[in-house]
Amino acid sequence: GRSALRRTAELSYYVHEHYRRMGIASCLVAHAIAQGPRIGLKTLFAILLEVNGPSRVLLEKAGFREWGRLPRVAEIDGEECDHLYYGLRLPDAPDGPPLPDEGC
Repeated sequence: GRSALRRTAELSYYVHEHYRRMGIASCLVAHAIAQGPRIGLKTLFAILLEVNGPSRVLLEKAGFREWGRLPRVAEIDGEECDHLYYGLRLPDAPDGPPLPDEGC
């Protein structure tokens, strides 16, 4: 049941086009990775479209890997594309108070 996934969370983000390429999404992802273990999370996953190259690069730089793919289940501008599932196992929670996220 649902309690089996209580230590798993979906990571989702959107940055308005005027604020892209400023490191905002990278900071949001880094924050989720850093703080997730502190609230008991062990796994993060993200769902994105195959055509979203910038998000794929961002997630891979953060350590996420492709864990699953649903072929041709989405349609963008009349073109079918895959739905991707990216995942990351989080480190154990550190002892002590939360630290500020580096570089954000």
